[in-house]
Amino acid sequence: ILAPLREPRVRAVRARGPQVPRRALPSARCALACTCGAGSMAGISEGEVAVYDRQLRLWGVQAQQRLLKAKVLVWGMEGCNVEMCKNLVLAGVSLVIRDHRIVEPKDVAFNYFLREEDLGKSRAECAAKRVQEMNPLCAVSSDASPCKAATVAAMKEDLNGCDVVCMALGVVGFDVAKACDVDAACREVGSCFMMTMSAGELAFFFSDLNTHTVQERSSAQGAGPADPHAEPPAPETLQFPSLTEWLACSPIDLQKQKADASIQFVALFLAFAHKNAQAQPGASDAFVDFCKDSAKCVPSVDGYADLKQAYSCVFVEPLVHVASIVAGLLAQEVIKAITKRDKPLENSVCFNAHTSVAWVERIPAAAKAPAKRKAEEVADLLD
Repeated sequence: ILAPLREPRVRAVRARGPQVPRRALPSARCALACTCGAGSMAGISEGEVAVYDRQLRLWGVQAQQRLLKAKVLVWGMEGCNVEMCKNLVLAGVSLVIRDHRIVEPKDVAFNYFLREEDLGKSRAECAAKRVQEMNPLCAVSSDASPCKAATVAAMKEDLNGCDVVCMALGVVGFDVAKACDVDAACREVGSCFMMTMSAGELAFFFSDLNTHTVQERSSAQGAGPADPHAEPPAPETLQFPSLTEWLACSPIDLQKQKADASIQFVALFLAFAHKNAQAQPGASDAFVDFCKDSAKCVPSVDGYADLKQAYSCVFVEPLVHVASIVAGLLAQEVIKAITKRDKPLENSVCFNAHTSVAWVERIPAAAKAPAKRKAEEVADLLD
């Protein structure tokens, strides 16, 4: 019925005559070299340009070069770290996956890098093999050794050469003191440190970039082309608190700062685990008593009947969509730390699926700048 309504096709007829050779289209590398300058493309192969073409145009050549040279230690293949591995390796970041635990049935149910035939094998080795398949241009290695270093000096040897260390708290048995030692070692060797934990519908990560300088900034979303004659923004240096300084801020202080209840819960859990050397799955009653008697802080976390239920959820994997959302934010912060492009989030991020809100808090809160006094008041003081 529709055939008579269609316009007739017109066949293109090539004129006879001398054949003119076609000009080859410029490659992606040549096109970017024309845009960014041939010298800036050093260290990026033709194959890498073809794979990372969109990122090169989005972040720039210099940022992509830093990503390709970087090495991230993913310590603990659980929770948000699983999804983060996928995000980073696709961006061109080389990874070292460290985990001393073996694959169990619950791991296969959550971690899509693991299979049933991996049961009883090294979690790090099995996962690294399949992470590598996602991007053969990156180097993905595994380390199945446990953390035996007892001092910060001994840990420095394991962490040296890593640009970022992202550790899941569960891989060290929720030993917060051990996590503080890893953070201290990272600060001494110049590596950024990030720590993740989750509780069912809730996921959290802490970041310590030590002294971090933001050198580049992306244009605002939807903004027009940048003025080539405009002065670039001046570099901004940020000072991040250590995990030890984070723990020194009590949950009751966070309550006074009006921090969200989900962040108060994380602070309570870390304080409880730090006081008791580690946290055990069956210690929910002791945790509630700690919140009431010692911390004097009993927040009501959205999505949980009580603190006892929230505590129990820490020892199981988070919901898949929760891990995916927070891993996206976490990978974004790792990329910011490596590329020094755009201002990172300071320094605690907690997402609650029940409210669909990701809270960002700087803990401890930054010192307020002194109020500026009027010139007349200053003149009076000088007189």
